[in-house]
Amino acid sequence: MTAAALTVLWGVLLWGAALSARAALTARALDRRRLPAEAAPAGPVPHVVLLVPALREQELLGEVVRAAASLAYPPGLLHLVVVTTEREERDKRAAADRLPALAAALAGAAGPEDAAARLTGLVPSGRAAGIARRTRASADPAGTLRAEVAAVPTTREVAEELLPRIAAEHPGVGLHHLHYTADGAKSGQLVHAVERLGALLPAGADPAFTYVGLYDADSQPDRTTLLHLAAAATRGDGPPPDLVQQLPLQLRRPTAARRGAADALLRAHALADLRRRAGVEAHRILARARIRSARLPAAVTAVAEPVVYGVGAGLFVRHDTLVAIGMYEEPVDDLLVGYKLSAAGASMDVLPVFNLVDRYATVSALSRAYALVAHGSLAGCRRLLTDPALRAHGTRNTVVLAKEGLDTLWWFAGPAVVLGAAAALAVRGAHAALLGWAAAALAYGAAHAVWCVRQADRRLRAHRGADARAEPPGGGLGRAAALYPAFLVQPLLHWAGPVRHTVRLLRGRPVTHGKTER
Repeated sequence: MTAAALTVLWGVLLWGAALSARAALTARALDRRRLPAEAAPAGPVPHVVLLVPALREQELLGEVVRAAASLAYPPGLLHLVVVTTEREERDKRAAADRLPALAAALAGAAGPEDAAARLTGLVPSGRAAGIARRTRASADPAGTLRAEVAAVPTTREVAEELLPRIAAEHPGVGLHHLHYTADGAKSGQLVHAVERLGALLPAGADPAFTYVGLYDADSQPDRTTLLHLAAAATRGDGPPPDLVQQLPLQLRRPTAARRGAADALLRAHALADLRRRAGVEAHRILARARIRSARLPAAVTAVAEPVVYGVGAGLFVRHDTLVAIGMYEEPVDDLLVGYKLSAAGASMDVLPVFNLVDRYATVSALSRAYALVAHGSLAGCRRLLTDPALRAHGTRNTVVLAKEGLDTLWWFAGPAVVLGAAAALAVRGAHAALLGWAAAALAYGAAHAVWCVRQADRRLRAHRGADARAEPPGGGLGRAAALYPAFLVQPLLHWAGPVRHTVRLLRGRPVTHGKTER
């Protein structure tokens, strides 16, 4: 038992160190691929469609549309499609009956921040504090809250007023607004838009040379993003890659963030995320390209190629490929795209510039988002096992299922196994072995944190377009040191998603949505 426990603990630690080494090497490889700011594409470049699904995004919609419309790209080749949803308006009407009880709860809240938090999901986070304050100060809280909520425009109303002005500011960009009226969440909005691209795009937009990308309302892509996309699409002699991934940089402070210990945990989570993005997502895409270039036997290539996840905001898929795989699916719009393209042996590339996005504002929002991803992982594995279209890919589909099944199993059970191994050593009196491992883990954790902080500083300095909400790790290693202890509990934050999803299943509760459900 002691040997097994030590094998588990040291195996996990060494795997973490390997991920960090991969992340560092991959980050350097991406840096070498970054184009100069003034680089212009040579020769034909693809049409690009950027989809912006919007739900309760009144405060952020203008930011993301202006940022996307300002991306450097030849006129006439960039098309923005904002997709609002009737679901927001149905939710607003349904909330009318509970406003008196909510007004009473605001009056009895412990403080302004607690009161503002109670309005989550009803009004934009940027307006919540003011509405809560005025409601609490009113002689008629229920009437005041009802009037305040009624005065908040819907995202559709904001889009109808805002988009013509932005279109006039950027005449070379095609700007469109669609409204989704059917049932369904984010994936439904996206499919609604893709199904209408034939009427929105010019006749010369070849689906095999057109990319459909996705940005959430908190996205702020690097201004040279599409130039790098064009470079990826025209690199080499073969057809353009099926998937091109831009990675998120979660170093933007959300409006709803509040100071305190929980905020330090979330800032550390945003920093630790840099290792995962470089060491997992980007590494896997680059590794697939290296394995493919080695021209190994088909069966060996199928087994050796890593599975690639789709990371929604910043995910570009060739239009014809996206339609062929069935577009976006519930419950998670991006994850199954990666699974299906991995099973199909699709060609992929990764961009060396990042999409600056809001980090999570609350631990609860983070756990909800991870719970949704856990649900999506299970649903994706089920699809890989049962879908005839995916099973037709044979060995590749089986490999994707095996790898992702084990990965999902470890996500659900791994932390419990590690804690159990540590407990077993303590119970058996192997204190010296346990302390030796703990010391090595702390040393690795410190080195990992230092790398993440330095990487965050470098990425923010290199990002073209970062605004005032960009959140440096703390002004250097010294000031960021206060965040280091928060790195130690990051595995438990990741585990909160599967735990929350499991508890929800046991209680028979429906799945809720993640951080974009503002």
